[in-house]
Amino acid sequence: MAADTSVTPDVWFSWNDVDVEADPAEEAALAPTGLLFDETLRDGLQAPNVTNPRLAQKLRIVDHMVRCGIRAADLGFPGSDPAAARECLEIARHVAGLRHPLSIGYAGRTHPADIHAICEIAQQAQLPVDAYVFIGVSPIRQYVEEWDVTSIERTIRAAVRSCDREGVTFVLVLEDTVRCTPEVLSRVYDVAIDTGVGRLCLCDTVGAALPGGTAALIRWTRRYFAGRGHAMALEWHGHNDRGLALANSLTALSLGCARVHGTILGVGERTGNASLDQLVLNRSLDGAAGYDLMALREYAEYAEEVLGVPIPQNHPALGADVFKTSAGVHASAILKAHEKGDTLLKDAVYSSVPAALFGREQDVLVDEASGANNVRYWLTTHGFDSGDDAVVKAVLEKAKAGRGPLTDAQIRQIIATAP
Repeated sequence: MAADTSVTPDVWFSWNDVDVEADPAEEAALAPTGLLFDETLRDGLQAPNVTNPRLAQKLRIVDHMVRCGIRAADLGFPGSDPAAARECLEIARHVAGLRHPLSIGYAGRTHPADIHAICEIAQQAQLPVDAYVFIGVSPIRQYVEEWDVTSIERTIRAAVRSCDREGVTFVLVLEDTVRCTPEVLSRVYDVAIDTGVGRLCLCDTVGAALPGGTAALIRWTRRYFAGRGHAMALEWHGHNDRGLALANSLTALSLGCARVHGTILGVGERTGNASLDQLVLNRSLDGAAGYDLMALREYAEYAEEVLGVPIPQNHPALGADVFKTSAGVHASAILKAHEKGDTLLKDAVYSSVPAALFGREQDVLVDEASGANNVRYWLTTHGFDSGDDAVVKAVLEKAKAGRGPLTDAQIRQIIATAP
């Protein structure tokens, strides 16, 4: 049966189709110094394939965040039910009790009950809390929900008043911003200015953005507030439906967003959120201070265990296979770098990610695709004589006669029985 295409075409809009020219002078003043904001315990747990951890496990996840250098996080949705509210309070108390250097937020709808639940945590935990209050704004959401812009404006004003009364910081989270028209955003932004909102989260809720669309939306938004003399800190929240969440998030950082959101291992509904671990990796390799990649590995491995989400073998930096090679030409270069006694050089000759930063090493396999240098590298790194041609030949012959890489035990057995 043919798809129903009767939906009025004016609900379709994308910032991917908007060209907002870059201003080199303006962007030269921007620096990618924004915080990474961990959404694992909120948006990440909405994935159907993720196990909801017990409270004690959530507290350990928070500890892992802090150890690897995360300094801001969304720690739950207290308005969803009383049990969630109790857990969110215990997490806040845990952060306060250990004096973790972590700015914490909680998510909620614009409903008064959601906002009250967030404010209750701030009061009971005696801790500053950000209220990440979300509302859909795109024409397609308005059409489906039967909202209009006037009702959206009214709802935002009421939510801001509620947060102001109870003393929590209001963050305006605009769902599906990347598919919202400039006309609607202008009206919403004017409400933000009028009510004194100082933080705004732009959302790629369905993962529709291209990096160019991300840049266009951020540039246009930044200039809108600057033109009205209103200081507005921007945040970016992206999903991975088109496989571009990481690229879009790095674009957002490069354009001065104060916070960029992600989840460990990219967990989240549908195809997931931007991968927090890949954001940490890229920020660290680009020279940002304060991140501990060994602690990041431990965080990811703990998350794998308690969330029930296996780390893919080819997952950047963390997968089992990412520092493995069996190609002879690669093995030759890695062996030569190893012989120069420089770990960084060995890590860099055939990898852009230093294995040593994650407590790992280059792993040269010996299989049917290998050459003599693969065997010599193994012998060198395992304390054997790499110049014994008879041993090299015996190991290589065995490898080429089989399927898959030889194990260390198999190689040792070949060495023991070689002529």
